[in-house]
Amino acid sequence: MSIRVSFLQIIFSFNLFLSGCASLPREPVPITQINNTEVIGIPNARSWAGEVTEHFQQDMINSAEQERHHGFSHDEQGAPKYAVLSLSGGSSDGAFGAGFLNGWTRAGTRPEFKIVSGISTGALIAPFAFLGADYDEALKIVFTTVSTENILEPLFTREAVATTLPLKQLLKQYVTDDMIRQVANVHDQGRRLYIGTANLDAQRPVVWNMGLIAKSNHPSAPQLFRDVMLASASIPVAFPPVYIKVEVNGEEYDEMHVDGGTFAQVFFHGGALDLKAAARVTGFDIKKKPMKDLYIIRNGQLKPEPEQVERKLPKIASRAIESMIKANVRGDLYRMYVFSLYQNVNYHYVDIPDDYESQAKEAFDQEEMNRLFQLGYELGQQKDPWEKVPPGLEKYLEE
Repeated sequence: MSIRVSFLQIIFSFNLFLSGCASLPREPVPITQINNTEVIGIPNARSWAGEVTEHFQQDMINSAEQERHHGFSHDEQGAPKYAVLSLSGGSSDGAFGAGFLNGWTRAGTRPEFKIVSGISTGALIAPFAFLGADYDEALKIVFTTVSTENILEPLFTREAVATTLPLKQLLKQYVTDDMIRQVANVHDQGRRLYIGTANLDAQRPVVWNMGLIAKSNHPSAPQLFRDVMLASASIPVAFPPVYIKVEVNGEEYDEMHVDGGTFAQVFFHGGALDLKAAARVTGFDIKKKPMKDLYIIRNGQLKPEPEQVERKLPKIASRAIESMIKANVRGDLYRMYVFSLYQNVNYHYVDIPDDYESQAKEAFDQEEMNRLFQLGYELGQQKDPWEKVPPGLEKYLEE
């Protein structure tokens, strides 16, 4: 039985135990105003996923002008060499993605990314990946020197089975104010960093423009940057939600945000942009020049893992949840593939090989994470480790 399944069993049992307990106090946004909120002091910092918004669209158009003034990579014909990196969830399996990025740098083939997006553990990797090879060593340290006690502390409350105080401290240690300023600098060069969370009040996924937050002069910006990362990695019930302060008509409220994996395990730009429309405005002809490459690093495996499930409610529930997560991942990958065809983008996908067998003894097993890092590191150095279609589709295309 996997560590993740055991953890889910604890969560499910705990949820049943506390289902009748009184709720904790908060100041939620009135339902009638839930679409009208702004983060205090940092407007236009986010968008609903699946909804093209004017401020996100204009920001992408602005990025084209920014990249012209900052030496963004172009091909021999003068067209921008766009590459997008999408980093999935996967908990401690994020060590694989961290290793892959390090190996990719070592191979000398890692591109400069126009967009980097991350969700859950991918959100913890994304800022390092966005800033490039100079942050590879820090990324390695984060994913190879930590253990469970550096991420969570068991503490049963009315909203979670553990506290993320250790993870908060880890984020403060490595996602420094200086690092956030570097994100702002790269944003001004025309590149974009997006992280996904789930707004439980609205029951909708949210895409955050992290570079816009980073370049804000508001004193709360660095903490908001780290809070969004924390929220994206906060598995509901396992970890407490992150409450983000917002305002409507001068009144302050809080939004409840949790793991973006609640809605999607990996995303491109979350449907918050219309890249074709933005390209037309900037004079980039997608029909003649592909928007280059979408790279997806899946921190996990999709292979079925047969197991004799005991006739116990928590174990049945946990097994069902794991199965749904894998099914959702497949759906995300196929959705992104269709989107890449529509946007004329080359699709590249990699995950933990099917023949890899986990030896983890705890949720964040340092020895296991080092094994995963090394696996990713070696794979990242290969000439072409990428699948060009989602898992399972290749056999139909061959036919």
